[in-house]
Amino acid sequence: MLVSTTVLSAEFSLLSGSEIDTRSQSYSYIGSLVEQKMNSRGSLLGKAWIDYLTYKFEQGSVEVEAEAPAFQLSAGYRYYFPGWSLTGWLGWERRDTSVSPDTGGIEVKGVEDSLLLQVEVDSWFNNGTNASFITSYSSATSYLWARGRLKKKALSENTRLGVELIGHGNEDYRAVQTGVIGEYYTNRFSAGLRGGYKNSSKGNSLYVGFEVYLGF
Repeated sequence: MLVSTTVLSAEFSLLSGSEIDTRSQSYSYIGSLVEQKMNSRGSLLGKAWIDYLTYKFEQGSVEVEAEAPAFQLSAGYRYYFPGWSLTGWLGWERRDTSVSPDTGGIEVKGVEDSLLLQVEVDSWFNNGTNASFITSYSSATSYLWARGRLKKKALSENTRLGVELIGHGNEDYRAVQTGVIGEYYTNRFSAGLRGGYKNSSKGNSLYVGFEVYLGF
């Protein structure tokens, strides 16, 4: 969900979404963003973010389940160019990873503070196509996440259909996902569903997720 309003040229937003796969691995998040326009070419950004990640992997012959809630604070800058934008973020993350059972030899566990780096590219084309790419890295947990999306207006002026490719993981866990996206949107509201195929450290699965935007 994304709730947005503008006060004194600063735009405030609230984002939320969730995803789960058929192996009961999941990711949910809620975050608040503020964007302050500096000029026609750039904006200062601030972000507070909470997420909850669950995943599974094999340690020897034992299946390990991990739960990893996190809190993030980041600052960034967004550059606007004709038809596209480039955003860079620098921040701090605290993630608390609990594993069960703790068999020893597991690389990522416990409370860790990380330097958080993120880059975003977003572009629009005259035919109604949107291409976007996001990648982020957390230093202490060595968690790398990247996602590319391609969406296009379809069926009506208020709907977009598209595809996505996602890769993410740390020292203990890896996953690659590819799927489709369907989205309905207006200036003040959008709702999207996504789903597809996932190959992770636990094998093959299907995933489904949602994203919602609401503006005032």
